[in-house]
Amino acid sequence: MDRWIVYILFVFALCGNSCTFQKLFYHPDIKNNENRIKDYSSEEVNIPSKNGKKINGLFIKPNVSPLATILFLHGNAGNIGSWKKTIEALAKNSFQTFIFDYQGFGKSEGVVKHKNLLSDAEAALIYLKGREDVKNTKLIVMGMSIGGHLACALTNKHQDNIHAMVIEGAFTTHNEIATYSMPWFIKPIAKLAVISKYKAKKNIKGIKIHKLIVHSTEDEIIPFKMGKKLFENAVEPKQFWEIKGKHIHGILDYQEEYMKRLKELIGCK
Repeated sequence: MDRWIVYILFVFALCGNSCTFQKLFYHPDIKNNENRIKDYSSEEVNIPSKNGKKINGLFIKPNVSPLATILFLHGNAGNIGSWKKTIEALAKNSFQTFIFDYQGFGKSEGVVKHKNLLSDAEAALIYLKGREDVKNTKLIVMGMSIGGHLACALTNKHQDNIHAMVIEGAFTTHNEIATYSMPWFIKPIAKLAVISKYKAKKNIKGIKIHKLIVHSTEDEIIPFKMGKKLFENAVEPKQFWEIKGKHIHGILDYQEEYMKRLKELIGCK
């Protein structure tokens, strides 16, 4: 019974400060942020977000003409440096990629909040669309975990400027992922503490461009059923790819198949 008392006290404390609850979503790393990508051209840039804070990003080019450009929205932990192997795999397969750290991550200024993530992503998209080496390429928004949830909001709002969206290990809403493992009688109260103006399961309904939704049946972080729910809510054209393995390890575990599917999204064989 003591455990339920702790749950209740925890929830009421958070209800008094929704910002505190938001912080529980994020685990930024500001130390291990070495941004070089071995064997490929890497350009480090700083761009202003909507609130004037500088966000740090890295533009990586393959050693051949790029097949497409990827705007990469990473997960809720680490920083750019945590995604080196993934970015190297994309560059190896002729994709140029822009990855950036949200406010409060890596070398980026500011404080991490749900609304800041969306404004940071919009700033990154605007920056990308203004680059001469991006203008004549197809643009894919790729989001991992919380980045996948964010990708739905960004793509729904700006899909005229985006060719396709790929999400892996994404959740349906901040409310549902924050409360899915809590006892049933705590959930209604806990949901009051989670405030966010965007929800992936709603935004994905409005996305009319090509969509690839990837989720592992063995995902221990985000339940597989949330990936299926996003697919069910999505309109055509859409694809669902069921994989196995750890949370957001698809590119590392299924590199050849992953790249094949990315190329198909942009009309390459």
